Amino acid sequence: MFYKIRGFVRACYPPNRLFLETGPLFWEIYVPLNIFELIKEEYLNQRIEFYVVPILRKNEFLELYGFLKPEDRELFFKLNTISKIGPKLALNLLSFFDQERLQYLVRERRVEELSKVPGIGLKRAEKLFLELKNLFGKPQKKAITLRGGENLFQDARTSLIALGFKAQEVEDILLRVYEEGDTLETLLKKALRELAPILREGL
Repeated sequence: MFYKIRGFVRACYPPNRLFLETGPLFWEIYVPLNIFELIKEEYLNQRIEFYVVPILRKNEFLELYGFLKPEDRELFFKLNTISKIGPKLALNLLSFFDQERLQYLVRERRVEELSKVPGIGLKRAEKLFLELKNLFGKPQKKAITLRGGENLFQDARTSLIALGFKAQEVEDILLRVYEEGDTLETLLKKALRELAPILREGL
């Protein structure tokens, strides 16, 4: 899995596509709309690094999505766990909102603001709101957080759902096995031990 790529921006094509030179290779990267103009104006032919996510499309070619901050990359991952959201729509959402803003919209039920994102009408925004509510929902039994404010529960939940487990069973087990001082790695290991029988049943 690619995580970070560093090189020189050699060309920018609206609305959000650029070419990054890394030695003999040129990478086509899609970036959020809100950073495209910044890159075009300040980083053309300059060295820059992106936190990237490669996506293999159905017609079997690779698309690369790039972000300036690792937390935006992680949010992109989380949004792609939602069945109603593909990479293009996830990128559109990140062009308008960071995670804090998205959580605020969900908490305050600001569906109309979601509907203003390209590719999302009001009806789709109403359905998307329910998915985002599940994604950003806080665990009710324990407050599970990492130092610096990163949400340990949500990171573990997203990772396990990406492996094919159901959201409800993941949440129940995470809340049951969590102990104070757990890191993401130790929490995932404990949860996977509990989920192993469920995985075997599905084979």
